[in-house]
Amino acid sequence: MEQPSFIIPEISLDDHLNDKLLTIADLLKTELLRSVQLHDRDIVESTHLTRKRLKLLRAFLKLLKKCGNPDHSNKLNVTFKSWGQSLSELRDIHVYRMFIEDITPEYSKNVDTRVLHKIKEIASSQVDQLENQLVVKDEIFKNLELQISSHSSLKTFINSNTFDTECILEGFKISFRKSHQAFKQAVASELSGPFHEWRKRLKDVQYQLALLRSQQTRINISEPDVERICETLGKDQDLNNFIHWLHSLNLKPKPVNRLIHHLKKSQIELKRQLIIEGQRFYKHSSV
Repeated sequence: MEQPSFIIPEISLDDHLNDKLLTIADLLKTELLRSVQLHDRDIVESTHLTRKRLKLLRAFLKLLKKCGNPDHSNKLNVTFKSWGQSLSELRDIHVYRMFIEDITPEYSKNVDTRVLHKIKEIASSQVDQLENQLVVKDEIFKNLELQISSHSSLKTFINSNTFDTECILEGFKISFRKSHQAFKQAVASELSGPFHEWRKRLKDVQYQLALLRSQQTRINISEPDVERICETLGKDQDLNNFIHWLHSLNLKPKPVNRLIHHLKKSQIELKRQLIIEGQRFYKHSSV
């Protein structure tokens, strides 16, 4: 479960802004390390939370981008992104295992339950194999903890630049405009790739809204709307990845294709809902 003690820190855009940004950077780093260290007790939750905390850290960095050296901020973003990507495969197989558990009651009427059971077995086996390889042999969490602990470039970036309200708000406006552009591209293509890109850009907006919650009078955007759309986009992406994974399994094609057919029908309905919600959201939002 999400650790209840953690509340996303708030950026107060007033005096001594640089000092406050340094404090927030330290808080985010501490929470990131805590999520990594959780792997000793719960690998699934540690993987999930670590990737969330890294997305929050990258969203924080993107707020600061207009205030400082873009080359420096881009390098930091690449580093944080690579940390998250190191856990992508593990996160995906965890999702597949949870996904097949969740959908079995719904689809058991239309799909051979023996096939669903076999998919569960494969997912569980792949989780065990990957956790053994990445966590036990490669010590991925321990290595990630060492990298994060020794990393100080974000503080160096903050100390090397001067920040003010306008440039940080401009960073948020850029994120919002990128999310709107990504939405338009998703609507035009209706393919899963652009919808995933829209989710990534809107997740930046979601985290930045939390960081800038003291500025709600200057930002005409509903945080609950963003959160709801991001959640639906996440379901769409998980569904798309799961379908691709099913295609890779060496199972009898007929029952698997029947399952995929039903999943794709669900995905079409999700995308229809997302387009309607996205159009309404961007129509009534402004920065």
